[in-house]
Amino acid sequence: MNISASVYAADQRCIMAQLLPLLPHLESLHFDVMDGLFVPFHGLNQTLFRQLRDSVDLPIDVHLMIRHPQSWALRFAEMGARWIAFHPEACENPLALLRAIRDYKSRAYLALSPHISVSSVRHLLEEADGALILSAPPGGGDFMPEMLAKARALPAGLPVVHDGKMQRHHAGLLRNLPGDLVVMGTALFGTQ
Repeated sequence: MNISASVYAADQRCIMAQLLPLLPHLESLHFDVMDGLFVPFHGLNQTLFRQLRDSVDLPIDVHLMIRHPQSWALRFAEMGARWIAFHPEACENPLALLRAIRDYKSRAYLALSPHISVSSVRHLLEEADGALILSAPPGGGDFMPEMLAKARALPAGLPVVHDGKMQRHHAGLLRNLPGDLVVMGTALFGTQ
């Protein structure tokens, strides 16, 4: 399984210095956007996205933890995000947004919070390019290992991202589950 580094967990004052030794081991960067409404605010923004895009030769994926993600999704798609994940419960018309993201040449992923069942969004997953399964509540909280099993209920062949308080010792829990990418933050930036 490939690793994506969660920029959220890095020290924003020296992010490039922290990223450089990790780059050979990463498949991509993971960029969380939080608006203070859907989840508590965190300051990852378009300026930082552009700096990373121009400085690092890796794809950047965006996870929108915001209410009304429509305009933000398309802005990040225009800036070159490889894929954009949003929470369907925060969106007025999730089906239209999945299609609009693709029109802007990014892939459209659904983010599944712990309280969202796969069956409740199955019709949307049929239109999605992938799914991001959160193993912790959006915006923070404890690791919930039982959430990982949601991957088994997803449509076969759908790309799966595991995100949410993932640590190195959780790798074994993913061994027999569908998954293409695991997002790690403090597991990468919080240790030597």
